[in-house]
Amino acid sequence: MKTLILGLGAHAPSRVRVGVEVARGLHAAVADPDVHIVEAEAGDLDLLQLFAGYDKAVVVDSIRVSDGEIGELTRLGLSDLELAARPRARGGAEYRATVDPSRTGGLAMPREISIYAIEVGDGVDRSGSAAEIMREAVPRLVAQIAEEEFGTASSEGDSY
Repeated sequence: MKTLILGLGAHAPSRVRVGVEVARGLHAAVADPDVHIVEAEAGDLDLLQLFAGYDKAVVVDSIRVSDGEIGELTRLGLSDLELAARPRARGGAEYRATVDPSRTGGLAMPREISIYAIEVGDGVDRSGSAAEIMREAVPRLVAQIAEEEFGTASSEGDSY
């Protein structure tokens, strides 16, 4: 099954690029020539173009929800994106990737799209503990995705 893993992240020195780090961890954990890893900066992406030709897509990013706990792992469906969408504030939209299936224009789209995220909180952490919590969450999410999406175990001792 031809699969795309899309790791999203922003170049911001104060934030861990969790989507990109998880994608890199999955690259090490999933040795399959039909699994392609793409790293992209957050922003306006045309996911339809990225997804075209794949049977399955796995998107990994950070998210900020009002009642989320920093480092909390979340799995979303496309129907959840409207709930998770945030306007641009404090450095960018907190769910930046959306898909409008009516715009496929006949392109072959994945039958399965999974979205995973790590809660980043409000971005105000003067102690640095939030960044450490997120770094610790990365291998947990790599292991979760490797198991749920690919049926493989990830080595928790790996460094990402």
